[in-house]
Amino acid sequence: MPKPTAAWFDTLTASVHALGAAAREYRTAHQTACTASWHVDPTRVLPVNGKLSVLERDFVRPQDDALWRLGELYGDLRDATKKLYENTAQAYAYGTATVVQSVLNGARPPHIELGRRDGCYVLPAGPLPDMQDGLSRWTGSERLASLRQRVLEQECALAYVSDLTFYEDLADYECADLAHASERAAGLADSAYAYGEAAESALHFVLLAAATNQASGGDR
Repeated sequence: MPKPTAAWFDTLTASVHALGAAAREYRTAHQTACTASWHVDPTRVLPVNGKLSVLERDFVRPQDDALWRLGELYGDLRDATKKLYENTAQAYAYGTATVVQSVLNGARPPHIELGRRDGCYVLPAGPLPDMQDGLSRWTGSERLASLRQRVLEQECALAYVSDLTFYEDLADYECADLAHASERAAGLADSAYAYGEAAESALHFVLLAAATNQASGGDR
């Protein structure tokens, strides 16, 4: 007896959900790394002033040495998980938006399709699609549009920061602009994840509407 195959909408919703779960894992890991880094900050830890003599060297303060080494390790982990969370959250946003748009256009994609390079997802070219018209009957349409605008603004801020980091000598106003843009871009991962969640809800609405339409004979 042949093994039954999953319907395209089952594999599609599973694909979207799995990508969101991956973003949540990286978000948790990043929060954990930030907390760990905070706990070994020398300015927050009660100092232990004892020291020991190291053969053929001077003296070492064991606690200071441990805090410095752990600070480096947790700092590297914090930076790495931030990058992975941001990339996966954007992949969740763009990948889900792409398949919602495809379904609205009458396609039946069985999975999200994304490129992959150096352990990170390659995002589709162009901005997040504007789907307000196609989702006009969905109650979450306005929120999705608002989240889209926020993501686009933060991506622009991040691009501005990336451009300016190539220059060593910046004017005072450029330093101020850089600080403002960095602050604005800092929430990109959370905004992209929120957009991905909203787009996942939109996908369920679109699939249900398509199924209802088909059951009522709308495709005949």
